[in-house]
Amino acid sequence: APVQKTPLTGSGHTHPVYSIAIVGTQNAHNILTASTDGVVCGWTVDMLSQPQEYLELTTPPPSRTEDLAPTTMSFPQSDPTFFLVGTEEGTIYPCHRYDRAGAKAGTDQRLAYRGHAAPVMSTSFHPARGPVDLGDLLLSSSLDWSVKLWRVRPPATTAASAGGVAAGPQVVSPLLDINREDVVYDAKWSPHRPGVFGLVDGGGHLEIWDLCTDTEVPVVRAEPSRGRGGVLTRSLNKLAWEEREGRKVAVGGLDGVVTVFEVGKALSGTVEEVPSEEWTNMKRLVSKLEQSDRGI
Repeated sequence: APVQKTPLTGSGHTHPVYSIAIVGTQNAHNILTASTDGVVCGWTVDMLSQPQEYLELTTPPPSRTEDLAPTTMSFPQSDPTFFLVGTEEGTIYPCHRYDRAGAKAGTDQRLAYRGHAAPVMSTSFHPARGPVDLGDLLLSSSLDWSVKLWRVRPPATTAASAGGVAAGPQVVSPLLDINREDVVYDAKWSPHRPGVFGLVDGGGHLEIWDLCTDTEVPVVRAEPSRGRGGVLTRSLNKLAWEEREGRKVAVGGLDGVVTVFEVGKALSGTVEEVPSEEWTNMKRLVSKLEQSDRGI
């Protein structure tokens, strides 16, 4: 039995919890949870009987409905008060835990990241552990069979434009669209390699990509070995990197089996082992994608 648990009724969530994050320092941190009831709750580790924070998220005007159903939630490395939520309708919204730069706590009404045509299944901020700051890059995956790369606008630059909120949020488009052969349930950055990420899909595949090498095809594509009774896992829905060196990737399937893959030296390593030119190459790629997006 659990030592502590959040309530099933009353204060807290009333719909399924799809995302959880631990933010803060080692000695002072909170647990943040998001559910499809449009609510984000903040909890302290020593008391889960009621949330310490309660944010109701709503879609910006001129949307016809205020309901917002978050399916993912991600925090950048540098700011525990700012986060993004991916939703069932496919849009990614910036949100604030507290009042900041004139924005109310909750959904930022001035920006919307639009590009997916189906529910967003994962969002992943770049870990930004190198000589070049790439912490504003975001990966997202969706049931529309795609992964997208975004440049996230910093909260301080989201001042309302002329016409105010009634004109609707400013729409941000992805820098890069990567279309796959099946629904993509999860995509996560490597902890140390600047252009490397992994994804898992509904066809049961794990793919490792290196954007510094190629933006159209993965470097590696693999499947788990046959599991119970010789049955091959059909759908993989979760992925996690080993954080210290990034030499292993664990994937989970809808059959309840977890498989661990080893990652080659060319796609893994500690911060000290990664050549600095990889970071400059990734920065150069992002600049090229931004210029292409602006039609330059």
